[in-house]
Amino acid sequence: MFNRQRAKNNSKITTKIFRTYRKQIINIFLLIIITLTFLTLTTTCISSSQTQGEELYEQALSMEEQKSFSQAAILYEQAFPVLLEENNLELANKCRESLQRLLIFQMVYPYTIDQLEEVIRQTFPQATAEQIERWITSKEIEHYTWDGEEYYFSDGIQNLKFRNIELIQADEAAEQEYHNLVLKVNNIAQEQPVHSWQQYQKPATYRGIHAITIPRDKLPETGTYRLWLPIPINTGPQTQVTIESITPDKWVKQPPSINEEIGLLYMEIPMEELSEDLAIQVSVTFNHYEQRFSVNPANIGEYDKDSALYQKYTRSYGNTEITPDIEEMAKTIVGDETNPYFAARKIYDYIVTQVDYAFMPHLIFWPRSSLTETDYVHKNQRGDCGAQSMYFSAMCRSLGIPTRTTGGWQLFKDEFSGHFWAEFYLPNYGWIPVDTSAAQLAYYPKNLTAQQRQIFIDYYFGNQDSMRCVVQNDTDLPLIPAAHGIILLPMAIQVPAVEYSELTLDLPDELFLEYYTIQCEKINP
Repeated sequence: MFNRQRAKNNSKITTKIFRTYRKQIINIFLLIIITLTFLTLTTTCISSSQTQGEELYEQALSMEEQKSFSQAAILYEQAFPVLLEENNLELANKCRESLQRLLIFQMVYPYTIDQLEEVIRQTFPQATAEQIERWITSKEIEHYTWDGEEYYFSDGIQNLKFRNIELIQADEAAEQEYHNLVLKVNNIAQEQPVHSWQQYQKPATYRGIHAITIPRDKLPETGTYRLWLPIPINTGPQTQVTIESITPDKWVKQPPSINEEIGLLYMEIPMEELSEDLAIQVSVTFNHYEQRFSVNPANIGEYDKDSALYQKYTRSYGNTEITPDIEEMAKTIVGDETNPYFAARKIYDYIVTQVDYAFMPHLIFWPRSSLTETDYVHKNQRGDCGAQSMYFSAMCRSLGIPTRTTGGWQLFKDEFSGHFWAEFYLPNYGWIPVDTSAAQLAYYPKNLTAQQRQIFIDYYFGNQDSMRCVVQNDTDLPLIPAAHGIILLPMAIQVPAVEYSELTLDLPDELFLEYYTIQCEKINP
């Protein structure tokens, strides 16, 4: 979340890796497995009720279920043009999504054990051979088995530093950044609010500028792109969202959804009408307030359990899955506590102290697989900002406390960097902010007192800085209008989401993210 290079854009980096290696991987798979594939095809009895494309697709599904990803990928790629020729567009689309899903899995888990060891050495040259061996043999780095071999998570190496704080502290520049940020927020925390009853105060005004410039020769001649750009919404601490300009505005198909649960600017771009380079620029301004809640735990009010709000934000849904184990964990943490405010604080303290910060393989979770963010965090006791927040939300929801995972970007360095946090609802106060992963920053600097660390941790329960931009009020919200298929990161939109009207095996997001930038300008104070 707060790593300088990483914070630029996690999704953008992932798709660039995907773009670089996708064709190489497929070519390698073709060379290694082509003989096995043809043997399979020639020895398999094709049912008379199935076409050739359907049979290839079924074989690919079978290989995928067996985690023979390489062979499955080749079969999907072979099935796709056959299904198009058979005019079976529905199955061709499923075939395309299946192949992309496999390639995403392979990009998320790219390293063999030998490659892993080499990358660790390059990333942490100060690490001893004993440390490296321990990290690998202890399975401390996330891995996934396919083609009968273990492959390791692309960001697992970076995650080592969050479980071995001395690696962070060895980077003097990064350690100093964390130190300065903690002291900056502590100064905010220790300021006395003008009015103790005023929840929102001291607004900051920002301008965000999206820009996409793609050379015409990089784009197809026909077809239409559907484009969703994330924009701020009016909600609680965020107000006066204003779309200053859209260039060109002829492709905008409906009003920006600045007053909905998710903020989006939707465009449709017909390639037949594009004779020059594609150039899009959108400028938007917004105010974001600091939040200071002085909660009286004895006067939080009673929940209306029949209300739409209560029903929506206490349910198990999408990546905020409430498993029996998660519910049991929540009950264990809170014990006999029945007050929602104190119960939420106990869950907050548990996550801050017991759940390691870690980059996550977001692209492989629901709806691409049955694995959800909260189940992953619970089983591994690690997660990044969004994953921790969904875990907090799931545990609170299991106890009947309405909770949601909110976010879009943080602006600590006057740059848009992807970030999510949680909010739980108290009837007499509204939505109370909670940021577990921000609170964990208190542990990274080495020259802080215990009191300084605790001030910082306390602040992020029930308070929040103004250096934020809310794009969506919860995760797993549908796009407006709805997408036709699965976008690159369905859980959250922090970069453009893209769909293309023609059936191809390419990810349309790749091209757009390569030529996409977002700039932040702080207007005041």
